[in-house]
Amino acid sequence: MTTTRWYDYSYLPCQFCVGKNHCAQCGEEIRQALLNMEGVEGAEMDVPARRLQLTLNGVDPDDIIDQADALGVFL
Repeated sequence: MTTTRWYDYSYLPCQFCVGKNHCAQCGEEIRQALLNMEGVEGAEMDVPARRLQLTLNGVDPDDIIDQADALGVFL
């Protein structure tokens, strides 16, 4: 079963950004990491609004959110 849901986040782990201004590059790095997770069919980052849209197939959303949290998205 495929589900799509929006999530709010408060932080991005900017690895290269000294200003920590959460630019599109930071969002793209996270998006690519999420797309590499099993069961994630789509991931979109709205960096200015601090929102993440995930399309999942056959996985528990809580498990993916836990993995995204391990990436530092929801800190």
